[in-house]
This record gives sequence, structure tokens and C-alpha cells, in this order.
Amino acid sequence: MKNTHLEHLEDDILNSGTAGGFNAVSFLRSFSDMLSGKSSDISITTKWDGAPAIICGIDPVTDRFFVGTKSVFNKVTPKVCYDATDVDRFYTGALADKLKVCLQYLPQLNITGIIQGDLLFTAGDQRSGVIGGNRVTCFTPNTITYAVPHNSSVGAQVRRAQVGIVFHTVYQGNSLQDCSAVFSNRAPVFQSTEDCFVADANYHAASLPILYTNRESARLNAYINKAEGSLKQCSKFLDVMNKHGVMHLMLKKFFNQRIRAGRNLHNTARLVQDFIAFYVTTMNAERDTKKQEKTREKYNKMRDQGVAFLSNNSSSLYHIIASYLTIRDAKKLIIAQLNKGGAIKTFIGKEPTTPEGYVVSKNNAALKFVDDEFRLANITVDKSWDSK
Repeated sequence: MKNTHLEHLEDDILNSGTAGGFNAVSFLRSFSDMLSGKSSDISITTKWDGAPAIICGIDPVTDRFFVGTKSVFNKVTPKVCYDATDVDRFYTGALADKLKVCLQYLPQLNITGIIQGDLLFTAGDQRSGVIGGNRVTCFTPNTITYAVPHNSSVGAQVRRAQVGIVFHTVYQGNSLQDCSAVFSNRAPVFQSTEDCFVADANYHAASLPILYTNRESARLNAYINKAEGSLKQCSKFLDVMNKHGVMHLMLKKFFNQRIRAGRNLHNTARLVQDFIAFYVTTMNAERDTKKQEKTREKYNKMRDQGVAFLSNNSSSLYHIIASYLTIRDAKKLIIAQLNKGGAIKTFIGKEPTTPEGYVVSKNNAALKFVDDEFRLANITVDKSWDSK
């Protein structure tokens, strides 16, 4: 499995049905244990808002150092760059320039396998600024601006580096096309060099937030129990919806559109009706792209059958939405606690913000814990690098 896309915690319900819902609950219970001071089976890495994704290391077939984007994993035309000529063949513009910098300096890290990271900056992207009367060194790889004290050792490292990067994933395999991501309890760690600033994605024990009080722990567990109860009420319908048709994908699209628009997600009963209306609008829009009357009538029939299906199962749909929302509420409590750690300050524009979020691994699976603030801000950023 390539680590080309990670899913949000709450979306596991819509991606994998009942199993996904209870998997999300299991992640939350592990967090409850950790924040209560008990043994926990999860590992956490901080998501850095870098761009583009960089895949690099030693090609197991050629035994040569390479760099590239996620396109190194292409089955038909893998865009693997061993030298500047390869970069010019596959890439153009600023992306090509940055890949050439990676190709020149990342070998200093003595990478022995295949790893994935996010580019933070190349020389010239760093800048000075003043925050709260204090001089800082900044870089803005994507949406979030990172700021470190100008006079700190990290600030000095950032200023003199030719490239900044953070690594989070290790791959294993006999070739780039058949390698798989290996989830472990730690992200790969490399020492920075004179030319390469390497940030650490690991959420260290030393920066763990203060443990929950009994009251805070009870509040989190109440959300978890509520989500689990709602899932039990809708499990059969959830699996039917997940295995047949695209209704679960439409519900995911419905939620994502509202989150990215900054719209309210609180009134469960209202959301049931809003989703049915969204389904009708979506089906009508798809129907209107068809020219043949026979095909248009087919979509009208699908629309009417879908509305009947949702209306006849409105109670189960209510519990699916309730589960989704309650898992989000529990996730927000956890993110708020994790955000109390960390030394590098983050901003969107000039406004202080929280880190992008966290990747949580458990039982060889990983899910994103990202709050809405970043998802909303992130929609205006050009993601063309991710498609190359």
C-alpha cells in the first residue's frame, strides 16, 4: 500500500461501514487510555503542512539514489529521477527546480531505503519576520507559516540550509512499483546537516500534553460511548449502504462540502433532511448532463428510488450521522490536547493557528486527526504538485 492518501478518522465509517466505525472508536479508546496515563497501542506523528510530497532513497532495482513526487509509484510511467536530466524530462518550473535541489543535497543524509516526506523549503524560501516583538525565521511551504526564534539553534539551521524537509513514511519492497508503506511507532529520523534541515515528525513523550483530569477523561469517554451506541443502532443499514451503490460516497461528499464551506454540523435531524436534498440535487445535476431521454429517465428513477430508500431508513441514517458527528467531537477534544505540545509556532497569514494535525497509527493502519480550521484554509491552495 502506497501512502498516497490518508483518510480522516470520521470518514472511516463511510469508507468501511460498520468495521470502519468501530475502528474509529478503537482509535479513540486508545487515545483515552494514553491521555489518562494508561498503556496505549497508538503512535502519533505531527502532520507538517509541506508541499510537495517527496519520495526519495535508494532504488532497490538500480541501487541508485533517486528523488521524485508520488509519481515514482506510477505503474506505466514511473517518474523516477536519478539525475538532473531525469528531472527535466519529467517535471517543469518551480517543481523541477526544487527536485534538483533535493537531488543535490538529500544524499548527505545517507538514506539507505525508500522514504516519503514533505518539502518545507529550498534556499530562498526562508525569510525573517517579527512576531510579538520577537525576531523569527519563517517559511511557508503550503498553507501554514512556520516560525522559529531567529536566535535559536533551529533558526540558524533553517537560515543556512539549502533544503528543509520532514520525513514520515518508510517503504519496503523489491521495486518501487511493488513496495508498501511500513507503519511503525516512529517516523524516520535523520540528523540535519549544514545544507539539509530535517524536521522531526515524531510526537515526543517530552512534549506530550498534560494528562486529562478525571472530568476531562469522563467527557471524552462519554463521546466515545455515545458514538459506539449510535453505531450499534445503524450497523446493518450502514453496511447495506456501504456495499451497494454510491450512497456512502455521496454522504462523504456532503460532509466534506459543508466542512470546507465552514457550515454548521450540529443539528442531526436537520442534516438528515439536508442530505436527502443534496442527494436529489446531485442526481438531478447528473441527469441534466445526459442527452438521451431514456438515460435521463433512468436517473430520475434512480433518484426517486434513492429518496425512498433514505426516507424509509431515516432513523438509521440519523444514527449514522450522529455517529459521524460524535466521533468528530471526540476527535476535536483530542486534537486540542495534543496541540498543547510543540515548540515551533504556526500561522495562517499573520494569525496564529494550530498545527495541521496528526497521523495516528494503530494495528498497521493510519488515520488523520485534522481539525476543520486547516481543512477550510487549505481549499484555496493550489494542489497541482500532488498530481504530478
